[in-house]
Amino acid sequence: MDKKKSRGLSKFFRIIMPKEGDIQVAAFNILAICGVAVCIITGIYNLALGLGIGALIANTVGVIFSIGVMFYTRKTGNYRGAMILTVLIVFIGLFSYLFFVGGGYHSGIPAFFIFGVVFTAFLLDGIIMPILVVFEMAWYAGLCLYAYYNPLPVDLTNNETDFMLDVVVCVTIVSISLAITMYLQIRVYRSKQEELNSAILETMEANRAKSDFLSKMSHDIRTPLNTIMAMNELVLSNTSSERIREWVGDSNISAQILLSLIDDLLDITRIESGRLELLSEPYEPEEIFGEAEKTWRMEAEKKGLRFDYDKEPAVPALLLGDESAIRKIVNNLISNAVKYTKAGSVSLKVSWETENSGGKALIITVSDTGVGIAPEYMKKIFNPFERGVQDIYRETSGSGLGLAIVNELVDAQKGHIDCVSEPDSGTVFTVTIPQQEYFGKLLKHRWNEAVPDRKESAGQYVAPDARILVVDDNPYNRKVIGDFLESTLIRIDDVESGYEALEMIDIKEYDLVFMDLRMPKMDGIETLERIRKEYPDFKAPVVALTADIMNGIENTLLSKGFDDFLAKPVSSEDLIRTIMKFIPQKIKRIHVDSDEPMTIADVEMYQKILYPYGIDLKSALEFNAGNSGEFLIRAELFEKYAGQTLESLGKLEPFSDYYLLIHSMKSISRGVGAVFLTELSETVEQRKDNEFARLTAPVIIDEYNRVRRGLSELRRRVRE
Repeated sequence: MDKKKSRGLSKFFRIIMPKEGDIQVAAFNILAICGVAVCIITGIYNLALGLGIGALIANTVGVIFSIGVMFYTRKTGNYRGAMILTVLIVFIGLFSYLFFVGGGYHSGIPAFFIFGVVFTAFLLDGIIMPILVVFEMAWYAGLCLYAYYNPLPVDLTNNETDFMLDVVVCVTIVSISLAITMYLQIRVYRSKQEELNSAILETMEANRAKSDFLSKMSHDIRTPLNTIMAMNELVLSNTSSERIREWVGDSNISAQILLSLIDDLLDITRIESGRLELLSEPYEPEEIFGEAEKTWRMEAEKKGLRFDYDKEPAVPALLLGDESAIRKIVNNLISNAVKYTKAGSVSLKVSWETENSGGKALIITVSDTGVGIAPEYMKKIFNPFERGVQDIYRETSGSGLGLAIVNELVDAQKGHIDCVSEPDSGTVFTVTIPQQEYFGKLLKHRWNEAVPDRKESAGQYVAPDARILVVDDNPYNRKVIGDFLESTLIRIDDVESGYEALEMIDIKEYDLVFMDLRMPKMDGIETLERIRKEYPDFKAPVVALTADIMNGIENTLLSKGFDDFLAKPVSSEDLIRTIMKFIPQKIKRIHVDSDEPMTIADVEMYQKILYPYGIDLKSALEFNAGNSGEFLIRAELFEKYAGQTLESLGKLEPFSDYYLLIHSMKSISRGVGAVFLTELSETVEQRKDNEFARLTAPVIIDEYNRVRRGLSELRRRVRE
């Protein structure tokens, strides 16, 4: 029974609800249905009272009209015109006629006046609604006054009993009609609200899915990008061919553009999905703006532009806010200024001012003498992917997300951004961000401790006593770290899962662990939690490797127990600086005996000396990108740690540590041009055949000693 009732209500709602789902059309259809019912009931009642054929005709007209307008609105959707006709024909015309033939104000007809006014106000909107409502009320009041002063046209034959019954019946009919109409209207409203809520949930879910997809894609794209950029860096540092360096340099520029685009897409996605989280932490403004000046001054000068930087003394040394957001704002604004300026200058000015509200604000002004912005595009510049149509915009790369991100970041910090520009006359962006001065001591995170500011080369350091564990499910990421640290003699174990990491930690001691955050089955955070729980004596620093760069990542990782993090793509500089920070006692810097480059004559002379020792000097210099100083560093490394290496080779049996030592020896042998020793070591490492390793061990030791003698002779000749 309930199912039949439910199907009946569903069918009824399909009848009254038009295909396009306009809620006001549905309300008008409900009114028309109620009108039909009211006309039928009042018609029967009027016949019972003996009001004559006129009342019956009037009610019949009402029924026909109500059905007609209902089908009209269902077909056309034009409920507004139908409602105005209803007001004029039914509420004004029909109700007035019934008023005169039904007893005037000595009847229940005035109750229908209320019915008319309520529905007019309910179903119409705009200026027409108050006009018709006021007109109706004035009309109905006029009818009553007219009947009072001119009673002759009004049938006032009702006695007191008829009058009472008429009022009760009319009030009841009107009340029931209004109640049913309101009930059905609420049902329709709730139905529409449910549809709206469902649509909102679907939209939110779609946005969440989009954000999750972009986040995952960012990680997945950063992983091969990490390999591409790392390999580019290795090629640049290991070739002297200018043509190859040019090709790889162009490849690196494209990779940087792609990386920047990924970061922009992630930023705008977080903003759109409401996941943007701003921090309130102390930071040094000079660090942000000083770094921006150094970076963008070089970029500007490459284009022949002058770069001006002015930070007023009033700017506090420490502020409280979101350092990452300020940094993105500054870099995006300057990036655009440099990109769209062909000649002239770009300037950055930072000031500290008091706002009208009494608070303090950081004022960042970036101006340029570039192409400017046409007036018709001024309102669009903060829209995502909007870059204008001028030729220079087509000639330059970019996603059109920079200013959209800037605008959202400024707005999220309750600031504002102003832009003044004229075509071919430059642009001035002024950002005002409320900030508080911080008077405490700046306590930086452990990973932000001061480290050498200069570029560090892995080839300048050696750490044969250090052991590092690399945990990453991607073999290319593990290979990149191994290749970057090839010349340092650091012993590197690499595994592809958190479970394998636990096994390695159980059997070996490590000085440092690099841990990928996103791994299948057990991610980096879960792995670290198990390490801390199951191996409480494990004290080695654990550095997170992540492609998920977002606000607050440092605090999140610190709270999870990590000691630092490296963002993918990882550079050799960041890698060696991190190692220097956490295990400085095991890092030794190698000083070059001579910084003077070898001439062609020197190379030819030294090649003859080294050839009997199995060393190809030209191959070594090619590996070291033609840098003779770098080659001599590697030669010194080889000779300095030869005794320790030979001792280890003599003691170790062929198992994992032996092959690890062979790998390190292969790397440093390649760096000094020991061709045969490199090939032999590589063969032993790849085969991992214990019997073959035992047979070749004496040969490797003899060859190692031969190369050692040759490098010692070379270094003696160079010193002379």
